[in-house]
Amino acid sequence: RPKIANYPFTTIVPNLGVCDLGDEGAGLILCDIPGLIEGAAKGAGLGPAFLRHVQRCKVLLHMVDGTSEDPIGDFHTINKELKEYDPFLAEKPQVVVLNKLDVPEVQEMEEELMEQLRQAAGHSRVLSISAATTSNVKELMGRLKKFVESQPESDLPPIPEINLARAGLDFDSDDYEIINDPSYPGQWRITGEYIENTAKMTHWEYPEAVSRFGRQLDALGIATELQSRGARDGDLVMVGEFDFEFNPGLTNPYIPQELLEKDARMEAKRNGEKSPDDDDDDDDDGTAAWRPFNQGGFLDVDVGELVGFSESDDWELLDENFDDADFEFGEDDEVWTYSE
Repeated sequence: RPKIANYPFTTIVPNLGVCDLGDEGAGLILCDIPGLIEGAAKGAGLGPAFLRHVQRCKVLLHMVDGTSEDPIGDFHTINKELKEYDPFLAEKPQVVVLNKLDVPEVQEMEEELMEQLRQAAGHSRVLSISAATTSNVKELMGRLKKFVESQPESDLPPIPEINLARAGLDFDSDDYEIINDPSYPGQWRITGEYIENTAKMTHWEYPEAVSRFGRQLDALGIATELQSRGARDGDLVMVGEFDFEFNPGLTNPYIPQELLEKDARMEAKRNGEKSPDDDDDDDDDGTAAWRPFNQGGFLDVDVGELVGFSESDDWELLDENFDDADFEFGEDDEVWTYSE
């Protein structure tokens, strides 16, 4: 079921359905797309992402919120965004619907709003309904089906040609520059087409995405270059219109701290350095520090708990003072015997 709520822009993905209200409107295919907002032609909101799929529709059903502060202004804004985004869509025939007729304020202004919408649309295909009470909905579907069936098949506009000689990310990732003004200590600006495009595609509201961007800075050598030029933890780093605090060695926030500390100790050992907690060979709980198996870790187990064979192929028992002469079977003990 589509997600519907009593607030604007609930729809975030297109919903495709078939209207089946008796004979009227039966078999009419409808597609509900996210609403357009001002600036949609330049990429604002979710609506533009799905407008390309609407090109196959014969008719546009333009819903106008009667409780809006300026319903007529909203109607003009949406049509303006449609025309700027795709003139082919703007020329498609429309049916205009004034919704929320169940609200008393809208009922009082119904005649005035309907007349203004007819003038703004330039045609008489305007109808008022109440989606909440389904008032006039059946009549709308019946009229809409007849109008859709009367529309001729139209050819889709040609697919725009794409210049594949240079793709959107066809830039050298190593082509970047780090700028630092001595007048503003602790501030660094990174320029370069690749890293700036990467920053634009990063969802900065998600910690995982920020962590991924930090790993990209490491992979490109930018983090190392910043450190070599004197950048410190907490310095301000700017990439395009985005800025963040420099955090060398940015790690996944979901890795437990004890694993990070163990990784730091192993890294220090590989580099021949001594980590701060290497002052003794025991952990805080008195147990021996962990060693890899191939570095003698197999000797760190408690050998007193091991049971094996001696040189005479006899069992080595845990209790050296054990004397089998003192052992007696109980009444319920099961005794195994062997005979040839």
